[in-house]
Amino acid sequence: MKLSARLVLLLTLAVSVVMVVASLIALRQREAALREAARNEVRAHALTLRIALEEDYLTGRSLDAQRLINRLGENTGIYSVVLFDAAGEIAAISNTLVPEEFRYLNEARQAMASGENIEIGRSISGEDYFSMIMPLQVQGRRVGAIEIVQPISFVKADIARARYHIAVTAMMLFITILLVVTAVTRYSVARPIQELLDGALAVGHGNLNYRVRMRPGSGELQRLAQEFNRMADSLAEQRRAAEREVEERLTLERKLRHNERLAVLGQLAAGVAHQMGAPLQVIDGRAKQSLNNTDAPIETRQRNLTIIRNQAERISRIVRQLLNLARPYNLRLQSVKLPALVKETVELIETQAENAGVEIELPPDNQSVSVEADPELIGEVLLNVCRNGIQAMSPGGRLRFEYLSGAAEKDGRRFAALRVSDTGIGIPPEHLPKVFDPFFTTKIIGEGVGLGLPISNRIVEEHGGWIEVANGDEGGAVFTIYLPQAEPVQGEQSAEREFAERMIA
Repeated sequence: MKLSARLVLLLTLAVSVVMVVASLIALRQREAALREAARNEVRAHALTLRIALEEDYLTGRSLDAQRLINRLGENTGIYSVVLFDAAGEIAAISNTLVPEEFRYLNEARQAMASGENIEIGRSISGEDYFSMIMPLQVQGRRVGAIEIVQPISFVKADIARARYHIAVTAMMLFITILLVVTAVTRYSVARPIQELLDGALAVGHGNLNYRVRMRPGSGELQRLAQEFNRMADSLAEQRRAAEREVEERLTLERKLRHNERLAVLGQLAAGVAHQMGAPLQVIDGRAKQSLNNTDAPIETRQRNLTIIRNQAERISRIVRQLLNLARPYNLRLQSVKLPALVKETVELIETQAENAGVEIELPPDNQSVSVEADPELIGEVLLNVCRNGIQAMSPGGRLRFEYLSGAAEKDGRRFAALRVSDTGIGIPPEHLPKVFDPFFTTKIIGEGVGLGLPISNRIVEEHGGWIEVANGDEGGAVFTIYLPQAEPVQGEQSAEREFAERMIA
């Protein structure tokens, strides 16, 4: 039920209850007043009749008593008048048709004995009557009593009419109050509240341009509407400020990204120029030497051509590495066992490691970790990392491999890790954030162009993994390659379990 409907109902019920209670009290007071007026009238008639009868008894005119009773009985408001003698018997009566119920002989004798008036109320056949018995005294001697009976049913009739009028008035007043309160509440309360509710819903859905219509007046709802509109203005201004701030931030970010791209492009161009400058100078020098010395021996010309060809191949290799860095990879994923992949890589670098005096340390044969990877591309990654480690340890050191199963979890997927550490000089802390930047290298010219690690990082990221680089506690660099771990099939799990049981036995 709406607030306005509850308010109208409560107000109407409250007013109606108050009105009904007040009407009931007034009816009771009216009924009591009417009954008291009827009693007073009976007392007045009885007192007048008593005075007249006492005078007649005093003068001995007994016939006048019957005449007085008959004259009083002619009054339409009097039902019956009864005269009792000194023995308490009926001496005269105005209405001989009065039922026996109204002939109070015992009460009359009691009134003569006590000398006090007796009042009796009775309802017969649905009619109410009021009787008063008053003793008669002549010179201190009680000579009889009189009884006057008056119907008081008019009191009920009057009260019934009053109730009817009150009910009609109450109904009309109830309808009037209901209509008036409904109209006033709808205009003064329901409409403003509904407008405030509509405004709250509009603002809640993001329409900050909605404003509550202002009504004339200075009540609380008017002030609430003003504060609501002021709040909407403030929110709209805050939104505009936020939009301006976001736009400025986006503009700044676009500028920063543009500058970063320019910086990367400049760095790439500088790296390409630096890496290709030396072989181009060699080619240019050897070509000029061949042109200027046309009579040079055949051995010198062949040597110059060989050098030019080697430098051209070096330029081609740099270009191929740049293309590998930029091109998308067509991954051929399969379950690859890291021990087998590491053994293949070790076979390729074995000769280079022996020449550099580097010892290769492999994990125990019982460790088996599988990853979801392209074996050819991941082999290239391992080859680049191992060659960098061997070059960093020359002349001598140890290259160590470790397998880590369930080394990390990302996006609900488990990752295995292959850790490659060396005992070389390590990587300076200021160079750690740059090791994957294209053309960044600390090697001497001719040992590398700084594209091996960027290409390796790109390959691992294409697999959904990542590479972490740090310096070991005992010196040297540590490369940890994270790749999605492959769940072993049932046969492999059984074999591994049997191998573990044999080892325990």
